[in-house]
Amino acid sequence: MNITASIYTDIYAIIILLITMFLTIKNPVGDKSSNNRYISMLALTMILLVLEIFTVLMSLSSSRTLVIPHRIANVLGFALSPVVPFILSCLPSSKKIRFKTMFLHLPLLINIIMCVLSYKTGWIFFVDNNNKYSRGDLFLIPMIISAFYFVFLMLDIRKSIINYKNENNKLIILICFLPIIGAVLQIAFKDILLIWGNMAISLVVYYILLREIQFRYDPQTGVKNRLAFEKEMKKYSKNEKDMAIVVLDINCLKIINDKYGHKEGDNVIINAAHIIKKSFIDIGETFRIGGDEFCVICEDATKGGIEAALTKFEVLLAIVNKDRKIKIQVAYGYDFFRKGEDESIFSVFSKADSAMYDHKARCKRSRM
Repeated sequence: MNITASIYTDIYAIIILLITMFLTIKNPVGDKSSNNRYISMLALTMILLVLEIFTVLMSLSSSRTLVIPHRIANVLGFALSPVVPFILSCLPSSKKIRFKTMFLHLPLLINIIMCVLSYKTGWIFFVDNNNKYSRGDLFLIPMIISAFYFVFLMLDIRKSIINYKNENNKLIILICFLPIIGAVLQIAFKDILLIWGNMAISLVVYYILLREIQFRYDPQTGVKNRLAFEKEMKKYSKNEKDMAIVVLDINCLKIINDKYGHKEGDNVIINAAHIIKKSFIDIGETFRIGGDEFCVICEDATKGGIEAALTKFEVLLAIVNKDRKIKIQVAYGYDFFRKGEDESIFSVFSKADSAMYDHKARCKRSRM
């Protein structure tokens, strides 16, 4: 690869990462901790791209005055390389995972020590007195440690979005393997500089992945939102498939909010969403379509399957309510859409909604 082209590529990558950082600061992705870790990744990758540009430029000269800064730049570059995947692969510390976090620090510490010692020993890299750079016998160590952290990073990303099914598997593979592919090519061909350019692409794809999840999922409950529901309904209105629609509504939420505060009301919503999703996970997709209203779309579901899911729901609800001072009460109703019939999917939703209100009225009468 042409050296000038490598420098321009790194500069373009830095500009893209700066834009991504600005967007991330303006519109955070995930919680504060996750957002800060992502911003740290962007900043560190930009630092490594700058170091790469400096080392490339310094390697073009045989001036002895550049030997010390050339060595220092390589020490920093190789020492910081595994830190990028480490930041995301190392989960926030807790008692349960503290040992794991300490274990993940060990390869990072070893790499830093070896890189610092390489200033004199040439283990990882060597810059001679004529400012000529060459790879050391242990050049692969930082690459191997980086690959080790990328494996944990992949597991971390999959764990983070496991509740969102497997819709983003291709993006996950792209995020994790682009830097690894860049590293393999850079090891095989000395004049190719791809690791940090590929890492920049991975971070931008990761941002797109997180943003897409935010667009389609309700941040409070983790189930799909109203926008995703409407999109799904439009899709089913064009398809000839049997399906069932279950509408669920939390009872007395306004009273809970007024009497105990919105924090308790939010707790009720989150717990109800979790129970609904767990009850229907094998047969349908759960959506939050209003403040206290949920809908489950079940493709090719039978009446027996819906009744079994609702029975499971009642059992789980009773278990949760056993230890709760503020009880969760949910009304529900359902109806079926059959292919070949004249009735629209939206009409079926209205019937399910009416059935839910009938159930709500019966629950209210039973409490009197």
